[in-house]
Amino acid sequence: MGSGNTLISIVVPVYGTEAYLPQCVESLLAQTHSHLELILIDDGSPDHSGTLCDRYGKQDGRVLVIHQENQGVSAARNAGIKAAHGQYIAFVDSDDWVEPDYLAALLQAAEETEADAAVEVSGVQTCVWIGREALRQLCYQKRFDTAPWGKLFRAELARKTPFPEGMFFEDLAVVCRMIGGAQRVAGLAGTRYHYRQNPKGTMNGGDVRRLLDELQAADMMYSYAKSVLGSDVRAAESRKFSAYCQVLMKLPRNGYDDVRALTWDYLRRVRGTVLRDPNARTKNRMAALLTWFGEPIMWLLWSVTT
Repeated sequence: MGSGNTLISIVVPVYGTEAYLPQCVESLLAQTHSHLELILIDDGSPDHSGTLCDRYGKQDGRVLVIHQENQGVSAARNAGIKAAHGQYIAFVDSDDWVEPDYLAALLQAAEETEADAAVEVSGVQTCVWIGREALRQLCYQKRFDTAPWGKLFRAELARKTPFPEGMFFEDLAVVCRMIGGAQRVAGLAGTRYHYRQNPKGTMNGGDVRRLLDELQAADMMYSYAKSVLGSDVRAAESRKFSAYCQVLMKLPRNGYDDVRALTWDYLRRVRGTVLRDPNARTKNRMAALLTWFGEPIMWLLWSVTT
């Protein structure tokens, strides 16, 4: 599975995950594709994660450890990309873990199809898309989404678009560019990457700044997708609609009237497009239908069903 001579760089930002880091690192060092470079970026962790990183660096020559002051996950990923020597780059979160053939399977899919990227997809059918169609699939969120993990990128593709630093939901703004910038994307059926729902993870905060960043990231995604997809922007509208719904439902019930008005105005403007789009997710189309009942009813039904 995959060429054994191909070097893969794995970029792992580390912050406050000492409880989960051993399982993550050991699953990566146990890969059947052993020609790898594991880059652990200690982003000023307040726990003993940095010490664990150094321990792995001393135990295995394939491990490179970078220590930096806390700058956020984007800065950590960018530091890892800059230090990478591999022909391909994979991103892994430090509280997740992977199956032993994770890298080998993705690499085989990329090499056999001469793809610039390989992604894990839902369903049983392995497939190949040109970059534009892969971007459309990403926006519809049915087979894969904008998370950087579960994917393998040619190094030059990852280097073209650095992650925006100091911003939450950075993957929504960046991964679409990596996928859309590929000449060809291989979709690998099956799940070999295991995502952990960590209540302390960076994606699980509920403060308003994160929500504002999600709106900005959705706008950045939409602007790029529109430039690639041309006149048929329904897929991009569907993904932006999804993000805006998430923000509206997570906003505090009191205050932030300007943000709520902006978000609600967008949902009402595009709800007809999303509702009539047969390719949009059922969840999105249901949310579009609920907007006609008004925000209070939408919020109530959303809270009951999620």
